[in-house]
Formats: sequence, structure tokens, C-alpha cells
Amino acid sequence: MKPHIKSLVCGVLFIGLAASRSFAADWPAITPEEKSMTSVPQHPDAPAVILYREDTTDDTKNFHTVYVRLKVLTDAGRKYANVEIPVGRSPFTISQLSGRTVHADGRIIPLEDQPVDRVVVRDHGVRVHVKAFTLSSVQVGSILDYRYSLHFPEGSRNAPEWMVQSELLVKKEVFKFVPTKYQSKTEGLRAPNSTTMTTGTASMTTDSPNNYEMVGNSMGGEPVSEYNWVPYLPSGKGPEEHVIPQALYKWVDLEMSDVPPSIQDPAMPPADSMRWRVDFFYRNTAKPEDYWKSAGKSWNKHVESFLERKKGIAEAVNQVVAASDSPEAKIQKIYAAVSQMENQSFANPPLAPAPSAGAEDVLQKRSGSHDELNRLFVAMLRAAGIPAPMMWVPDRGRTTFDPNFMSTDQLDAEIAIVQLGGQDVFLDPGTRFCPYGVLNWHYAGSRGLRQGGNGSTALADTPAPTYKQANIQRVARLQLTDKGTMEGTLAVGFSGQEAMVRRQQAANLDVNARKKLLEDEVGSWLPGGTQVTLTNTSEWDKTEGTLVGKFKVAGPLATNNGQRWVVPVHVFQANEKPLLSSPQRDTPVYFDYASRQVDEVHIILPANVEWGNLPSNAQAKTGYALYTTEQKREGTNGIFASRDMTMNGALFAPAEYKELKDFYDKVAAGDQQTAALKGLLHAQNN
Repeated sequence: MKPHIKSLVCGVLFIGLAASRSFAADWPAITPEEKSMTSVPQHPDAPAVILYREDTTDDTKNFHTVYVRLKVLTDAGRKYANVEIPVGRSPFTISQLSGRTVHADGRIIPLEDQPVDRVVVRDHGVRVHVKAFTLSSVQVGSILDYRYSLHFPEGSRNAPEWMVQSELLVKKEVFKFVPTKYQSKTEGLRAPNSTTMTTGTASMTTDSPNNYEMVGNSMGGEPVSEYNWVPYLPSGKGPEEHVIPQALYKWVDLEMSDVPPSIQDPAMPPADSMRWRVDFFYRNTAKPEDYWKSAGKSWNKHVESFLERKKGIAEAVNQVVAASDSPEAKIQKIYAAVSQMENQSFANPPLAPAPSAGAEDVLQKRSGSHDELNRLFVAMLRAAGIPAPMMWVPDRGRTTFDPNFMSTDQLDAEIAIVQLGGQDVFLDPGTRFCPYGVLNWHYAGSRGLRQGGNGSTALADTPAPTYKQANIQRVARLQLTDKGTMEGTLAVGFSGQEAMVRRQQAANLDVNARKKLLEDEVGSWLPGGTQVTLTNTSEWDKTEGTLVGKFKVAGPLATNNGQRWVVPVHVFQANEKPLLSSPQRDTPVYFDYASRQVDEVHIILPANVEWGNLPSNAQAKTGYALYTTEQKREGTNGIFASRDMTMNGALFAPAEYKELKDFYDKVAAGDQQTAALKGLLHAQNN
């Protein structure tokens, strides 16, 4: 679910903690099998195993309770002592929080830690606000127990998402959902069982002023009369409904045993979107198209109400733009003004001011969440006479849109749309450091709700990202010594998505941490043991322009392959491993965004060493990707090597894997090319 800004602090409270300490003594007995377990036969390298998990949501009493028993099997499994409770859109209180660590010798260490606010970065860079706590004194062989209850406001509806799979094997798990009231069963909305990439979790965090559940919750729609679910489970598995007609009581449950860990392939879609799960939702219509029409109408009304509160907007626009400016110049100036305002969504720890009541509030505070800033942007555009609809889309880093999952929980962020030259241009000043003309990849290539005319909305798509919006350019000028080491300089430029991502990573870091961030990344490209020193001051706090890093480098370069000394000509790929090593694959291949890398390497030899034969130029090409290299002599004793790698796709079905792997195999072969050396070389390892 998406969080409400206010809930980041005052929406999550802690009650009953004293009572929970006594409650902690009531744990199930540890069985002899659990005590003796040292590994999992199905997954012998597993760092830990979930022995039991119980997840209950009761909307008649407005609570959600979780209990987990887990055993740590290796040192790597000790990280599961850290427990994170996602903070979603609905505010809640935490009660009956308890836990313990049971050592192999029977010694028990009770949980003393209190949950704290934290922003964590999950796979694909998704930022999640959580309440986190840590179990103490965890060792290999420890059994961990913890439980907590979340209590939601009276009368709220919080249809759960059952995340059946995790990254660990689960020996047994039990799920239960009690909806708000009894109703007769309705057929026709059960989606077919599926393990393809579809809708996502209701627990991820994206700051938004949209603190409502469309159709039948706090937006004032008709009371919800039914519930349903979309299962993403293996064939033959699914929830079961139970009814006690006399008591007007109904619930749904699911029990599963020996649930395998989720697939962990390289370059795969968001983990939660690939896991076995069941997404529940309340509804008051049987047809998805009717639901999204009604949801869009409610959302549009909410957006326009926010935009209508525009005191001072026109005056602010007149201070930013000139009457003689072209429409695009006006858009760019307003974009720059909004992108410079305080962005609450990218603060860490998260900021928690009261949500803005309208565009005028955001302007007055010069501060807002992602969606509030984008709404202000649209209000200012309209005040400048530029039509600008909005669109509500999922975060592609966590999910894709599924119309059968009739819940706006799958929509995360609002973006703006303008027309220039008869073409839609999608803009997002609410994403920190997102350059003008570039749509944050999290919201590109997604389907969502788009405003139309006269209060209408429709499902529509945002454009997929292209390689022109994400570029890395690298130039190395190196001198080889007669000891086989290198010294020289290196320059790197990041633009578009590449600059945005790195600026976001560095946003809350100090000067030294930012320096280390770049040095570590560059060092990861070069041969092991290379010393990398940043020599310039990079423009971290700018939204527009290339992020440039300049470096001094020194370290090993030439190696002896047993017959001769050789030098890698593409030094930026010295540590790169084949991206797709498996001969076949059942999961999609997924890149965050299309991109291009352009490299130049200049290497000069010492006077007593000469180049042997240079490797041949390489090329690989598909309809969506291009790879070329060129190697040639330069000057009296140097070589020049160039590499151009363009990938203009982001999602590839398993049926496309063979062609994609063949392309990357050719890339790997080209990247591993070396040039031979002639003459005496007193290398350090000679």
C-alpha cells in the first residue's frame, strides 16, 4: 500500500508494549526436529529456514497479526534477526510486539528492541518506509520467534496481500482473512493461476497525498458489499472459503507446506511480483472496466479539488516565466522552479508534515511529497495557459498493472503530461533529480489511470524508456610501467537516468561518503587492487546536466597467461562476469531501463615494450541491441580501444532468452579480448 505522509510519524503508534512482554512467554514448544535441524535437504546452502509462519487479517476487528518462527543455519542467516514492518497507506498502531532468540543450549534472550522508522532500499531501487526491530544475540543454530499485531482505524478495510513465497524455504504457513461482513459467493472474477509478472505488493512505500482506497472506502463511494482475490499460485493451489450462515460469518484461509524459496535469477523482475501470492480486494462491481471507470472518476475529482486551491499560483507563475516565452520555455522554467523545492519523499528519515490541502499549500511551504509537487507543477502549467492532465501509475520497480486486481493499491505515483509539437511529453519534477524531458524509469512503460476531458479518465500507457535517456561515457588514459602496473587518469560522465539514480543515492550523504560512492563504483570496474582517487568536485545537487567524475588510478594491468604477457584492452570490463550464464531460463529478463555505454581506452607502453597482435574488432546486433568494439594502434607506442554497448529493451520473455543470451555471450567474448606484449617486462609477479 502507499503511505500517507502523516502516518510516517503520527500514524504509527505503539500500544500494549508492557503487556506484550508477558505475552512473549506464550510461545509454541520447540520440537526435537527443530532443535536438531542444521540444514534443509531441498536447499542445502540455505542460510535460514522459516519453520512456521501465521498471518491473520480480521477486518471485523481491524487488526493484522503475524507470527514467525525461523532457524538460522549459517552465518549469512544472522541477517534475518532484522525484522521490517512496512508502513502502508493506512495508519496503524503496533501492539503485542514480542520476540525471543533461543540458543542451541536452550538459553533465551527476549526482545528488548523497539521499532524505529527507517527507509530501506529494496530490489530495483524501491524505497520502502518500515518500522524495524532487531532480535538480540543471534547465532548460527538460533531459533527466532517474533509476533506483532497491527491495529487499523475503526471501520477501515484493509484487504491483505498474502505473500506466500519468500527468499527462504517455508516449512509451514497458515493465512486467514476475515472480511468485514458476510456475503454470498460471487463467481466470475477469479483470475487464472499465474506465476507471470503481474500485480504487486500492498506494502511498498511511495509518498503520496492519495490517502484513500478508491470505491467504497474513505472517498465516499458506495459501501463495499463484496470481496475477491487474484491468486498467483501453482496449479491446484488456492484459498478456501468457509461460511457459518447462522452466524453470518465468513472467512478465507490457505495452508501450505514446504514452500520453496522464490527464484533468484540475475536481471529478473521485481522479486515480490514473481513470488507466489494472493491479492485480495473489496469491490462493488463485477467488471474490471466498471471498477476502473468508477475509480478514475473518484481520483479525478480528488485531483481537481486539490488543483482548484490555487491562491497565489498565477502570481508565482508570472515571477517565473515571461509573456514572450514559448510554451516549451514556460514548461522548462516552471519545471525547474518546482524541482528545486523541498522533496519530502526523498528524505531519510522520512519527513512527516501534515499533508497539503491544495496546490496553494505546497507553493506556500515550498515543500511537498512527490505527488504534491507534481500537482503543483500541473496547477502552475494551467495558470500559464498550458493544458496538463495527470496520470496515476504503478512503480515498475515493484509491480506492473493488472486490471483484474481491482484495487488502486497497485498505483503509486502521479505524473504530468503536456503536449509539445503534437506529441505527449511525460514529466516528473516530483522525482528528485529527474531531468526535464526524462520520465523516471520507475513510472515509464507502465499502465495506469490518465485524466481526460470533462472529468473522464481512461486506462493508458506511459512510454517505455529508451537508451537515449540513460548514458554512461568513460575515458581512460593509462601508462603501462615496465612492472606491468598502470598509472593514469579516468573520466566518467553519467547522464539522464544514470545521473538521476546516482544523485538520489548520494542525496543524504556527506562529502566524504559521496566521494567514496563514486570511487567504489569505478574501482569495481577495474582490475582488483586498483587505487582510485576522485580529483574533482562533482555536481551532486543539480537536477540538469551530466554528473562528471575525474579520477587518478594506479594498479595492476598486465598479466602472464603462461605463454606471454597480455593487457585487457577494455579495462572497464575487467571484473565483469557474464550476465546470463544459464543455458535456459523460465523467468523473464528484466532491466530497469534501456541504456548506452560508450568507452574509450588509451594505453601507452614503456619504451622497451611493444604491442603484438591486436584483437579483431567485434560486433553483435539484434533488433533491440548493438555492441561494437574497435582496437587500433595510436601514436608511436600506444593503442586506442573503443566500446559501444546499447541496449534498447527492458523486459524480455523466456521465449526471447536464447537470442538475448547469444547476444550477451558475444558481448562477454568481446569484452575479454587482450592484446599481447613483446619485449622484456619486469612485472611485479614475474
